[in-house]
Parts: sequence; C-alpha cells; structure tokens
Amino acid sequence: MNIELSAEQQAFSQKIRDYMSQHMMTDDFKAELACEEFSHGGGPIYWQKMRQLGADGWIRYSWPEELGGAGADPVEQYLLVDEAKRAGFPWPALSANSIGPVFAKHAQPEIRDKIVGEILGGEAYLAIGYSEPSAGSDLASLRTRAERDGDDWIINGQKIWTSCANFSQYIWLAARTDPDPAKRHKGLTIFLVPTNSVGYSCTLIQTMGVVTTTTYYQDVRIPDCYRVGEVNGGWPLITGQLNVERLSLVSYGHVAKLYDETLKLLYSDTVYRELLATPWVQRNLAVAKARLSALKLMCLKSAWKIEQGGSGMVEASATKVFGSELYVELGRLMAEILAPLSNLRGDDAVLNGLMERWYRKGTVHTFGGGANELQRSIVATAGLGLPRGA
Repeated sequence: MNIELSAEQQAFSQKIRDYMSQHMMTDDFKAELACEEFSHGGGPIYWQKMRQLGADGWIRYSWPEELGGAGADPVEQYLLVDEAKRAGFPWPALSANSIGPVFAKHAQPEIRDKIVGEILGGEAYLAIGYSEPSAGSDLASLRTRAERDGDDWIINGQKIWTSCANFSQYIWLAARTDPDPAKRHKGLTIFLVPTNSVGYSCTLIQTMGVVTTTTYYQDVRIPDCYRVGEVNGGWPLITGQLNVERLSLVSYGHVAKLYDETLKLLYSDTVYRELLATPWVQRNLAVAKARLSALKLMCLKSAWKIEQGGSGMVEASATKVFGSELYVELGRLMAEILAPLSNLRGDDAVLNGLMERWYRKGTVHTFGGGANELQRSIVATAGLGLPRGA
C-alpha cells in the first residue's frame, strides 16, 4: 500500500475543501448548526444545502456506477466525507455512503428508483433502526417483530438511539421475521419504513452531548416492496453497512477538528501564542499530531482494503476503536492547553465553545456504531484468529 495520496487525490481533496468553504459552510448555515435542535441537520437551511449537494452531483459522486453513481473509488469516497466533516458540514454519511448503496443494490424494483432518486437528489435522509432497549451491541437479540399479512408486513416494536429519525424520511429497520430462538442471526429482515406510515412515532432524547430519538412501531403496515433483500437475510446487510458507518464515524477530518482549531488559535492569538514555547504544550501538540497521523493512515488503509475487494471489517473495527478513543483523548490534551476558559459554553468562549461541546459529545463515539468492547472482539477473533471466550 502506498501511504501517500496521489497528486490527483490531493487535488480532489482541495476541490472538496474549497467547495465546502465557499458553498456549504455559509454564515447562516453555521448559525443554524449552532442550535442544538439542528446540530446534526434537519433545519430549513440544511435541506437547502442537501438539495444543492444533490444538484451539484456530490452525493451521486460517491456511489458505484452500477448503482446510479459516478463511480468514485473507496479512497475518493473517504476523502469526500473526510473533507466535508472537517469543514463542519453534517455530511449525510448514512444515506449517501452507508445505507444508500446497500439499499440500491438490494431494494425491490417497485420502489428502488424513486427512493434512490430522493437520496441522490438530497431530498431524503435514512436513519438506522437497530438498537432497542434490550438489544444494543448484541443485535441478534432484537425483539421488534415483522409479521407477514398477505402482501404486507405488520411491524411492532421499539427502537432507541435512532439518531436523526426526527428529520428522516425513512428508517432502515432491522426486524425479527423468524421467532425461532435458534435462528438469532438468520431470523432478521431489513425493511425501509417511511416515517409518514400510520402507527410510526418518534420522541426526542436529550443526552448530555447529542440529541437522538426513540422510535415506535405500533401495527405499522407496509407493503412487501419495502422489504430489502431476502426474508431472514438481513444479517449480511447489517454487517456490511456497519463497516462503512464505523469508518465514517471516526474520519480523520472529523477527529482532527479540535486539534486544527487549537493550533490555529495558538498561532493567531497573541494571548495564546506564547504557550507554543512551553515544553508541555509542545508535548501535547506532538502527541496529538502523531496519533492523528496514525488515524489518517488507518482510515486510508480501511478504504484501500475495500478498494482491493476486501470487506474491511477488521480494519474498520480497529480504526473505530482507535479513532473514538483518540477523540476523547484530544479533548483532554487540548483542554490542558486552553484551560480554564476552554470549557465555557457559547460564542464568547474559547473556540466559540467547541471544547465544551467536544467534551459532552466525546463518549458517544466509543459506543455509537457498535461498542468498542465488541469491536475489540472482532479484531481479536476475525483479525488475529484468537479463540472466543467461553
């Protein structure tokens, strides 16, 4: 593997960086994102930006040609998401890069073209309905049921931590279609549930760091055409989607943002500039830089592995563990430099309150997309060939 980006890839990154700064991250959109309600998206300006992304071809760019996209390779796909997140744009990674292509590949023809068109046009967001109150990292134990009724399915159950469901048009839902306890993994099916379905509802959950949701399914009736893939064949779709999601959660640009902003402040502000001559500050910056460089290599290796035809499962799990724990560590390293005012909230705080938000959001990265304990087990068993514990 060549760890250096080619000249073409570097030019592509710069093109995305310029596009994001000039067209996406406008002052009115930044103000909207500063509101807790719209911090992940969903506001009126967000949807304007999404439609612009679609019209300018950026969502389509990251899809394979056979699925209606422009055929960017996995490294370019990674660079696109990385630069968007580095700019602060809430890139629709679930719809555009994680769920969307899997849906396009396995959807039934009656609804495929319509919904793919909505995703690529920036008109639709897909949220993930996996976790339940009694089924978190062990998704094989989920209880939400889907029962066949003629040409329809009737869904009953509850999901939790369904992030972005409050403004999504569809829920990518995993439901149990075979109640046999011996078929924990082989009894699951994926459905795409329109959020305007009768019997569907959603409530917000205000956590310390992020806004998420609980979603409810009470006799939700959907036609069979909204089933994705084969009946009881949902597990491979879940695992394939999660590999991409885990990588996008800890993309280099996303994790490096606090370091970038801290370094910019140290060089530009006369009050803070003298800290650059302090040995322990130099050490904190050096540790952060070294570990961020390692994360960049891990992200690129994961993308390269997928480009070579591999699943990238082990690499994605290892990168997710390292990146999420680095996210938390960066909060400590940079807070030591900018303390004590760094943890204030609001526009008058250092870095406009970025540090305070970082601390509140940091921990969620260690279990979002699959708890780190589970990811370590995947690396140990699938990557290193170690035996499973009794």
